Amino acid sequence: MRDWTERRNLGCTNFIYQIKVRDLEPFKVSCATSPPGWTVIQRRIDGSENFNRTWNDYKYGFGNVSGEFFIGLEKLHRMTEARPHELYIKLGDVDGSTSYAQYDDFKIGSEEELYELKNLGNFSGEAGDSLTYNKNQKFSTFDRDNDNIIGFNCASTYGAWWHNYFLNSALNGKYFEDGKGNGIIWYSWHEDYDESLTFVEMMIRPKSL
Repeated sequence: MRDWTERRNLGCTNFIYQIKVRDLEPFKVSCATSPPGWTVIQRRIDGSENFNRTWNDYKYGFGNVSGEFFIGLEKLHRMTEARPHELYIKLGDVDGSTSYAQYDDFKIGSEEELYELKNLGNFSGEAGDSLTYNKNQKFSTFDRDNDNIIGFNCASTYGAWWHNYFLNSALNGKYFEDGKGNGIIWYSWHEDYDESLTFVEMMIRPKSL
């Protein structure tokens, strides 16, 4: 079993193994091959996993790390609190096109801070920046409304996310196999709320200091 601080020096290939993060039980992680060296924290590929989940589900994580899953907000908090991380988001649509967005200083707050998206750093990538708008937002689920809209819970319609006022991104929304529907959104790449992405991998890696 690898300690998370040790993992940063090993590099990732396409495999799954257990890591240990402070104050948490050991858990499995999935490593990406494209691009290599990143740990996958969320994956949408076929709609086989239900992402319309409660606060506790998103806190602890759910799904199968070999397929569709979400690693868990508490794990993300502990990992990004331990040292600075980068975030890489790989996106795909129904016609096979892919793009990406990268942020060089990703950090999630604690549950007491409602898993606030505390930092993203600088953006780079071809898909456009649809996440900086959500910086400093608390996480919302259908049973925990933490967005900035009074009387409406964005997560009930668009899926759990760091929702603000407007919908720039929503990577935990409903999966539409044909790409038609208000589901998985990255607006700066596809400026159509009725066009849903069919592939997402969110990944992190410790930042080189």
